[in-house]
Amino acid sequence: MKTFLNIALLIYVAAVATYAYGRSVTVPVISVQPIEIAEAQLVKRSHCPVIASGYDDGKGGTRVGQVIGGILGSMVGDSNSDRRIGTAIGVMIGGDIGKRWNSNRPGVRYTEHCNTGYSNQVQRMVHGYKVTYKYHGRLETVILNYDPGSYITLETTTRVR
Repeated sequence: MKTFLNIALLIYVAAVATYAYGRSVTVPVISVQPIEIAEAQLVKRSHCPVIASGYDDGKGGTRVGQVIGGILGSMVGDSNSDRRIGTAIGVMIGGDIGKRWNSNRPGVRYTEHCNTGYSNQVQRMVHGYKVTYKYHGRLETVILNYDPGSYITLETTTRVR
């Protein structure tokens, strides 16, 4: 039994002697360089130029009223002369009624014509940081996915022999 305990103790001491334990060490950062990669992205864009689409003299309501009044006036009377007189009177009355719908702003009419397009744009994206630090008098470099700032914390392992 004593031999068994001695062997077990020897195995335990050997295991502890070769066991690595870790600790944290904070060291200053010498430099941080972003690692950039160019990526193409499809970007949607809308373009809406304003185009002159015609001229509005402000008398559209009068014209529509004259046409409707002329048609209605031509239906009045039995003879051609009665219809001509009815047409003339209908044109005058329809024009007066149509004035109510005239626009008060004569001039060039503008219309906005929109179209949508897509274009490739290259954008530079940061995909990591190349960090240089000094540890035990040597410069070491590591790549991280974040900017560590002025100091970096290292996890070190030490073996007992």
